[in-house]
Amino acid sequence: MDDKEIGRVWAEYYPKSGDDRDALQICGLICRLIRAETRLVLDISRSGTLQRVLNACGIAEADFDEVEKRLVKV
Repeated sequence: MDDKEIGRVWAEYYPKSGDDRDALQICGLICRLIRAETRLVLDISRSGTLQRVLNACGIAEADFDEVEKRLVKV
């Protein structure tokens, strides 16, 4: 799955994630994929790596953080 496809799936399921547990789980999987991708990126400074991946996927950092926080509560 490339960044554009991840962004497309996020755009489809994120708006439903507040009410739909399955949509929240899909967004949670995307969060884990993005976290894994940031660990794989070899960047000497490592500063802003997460933001670069989120930008490539078209995902707002605030939305990403919100999903991660909601998953901790589940």
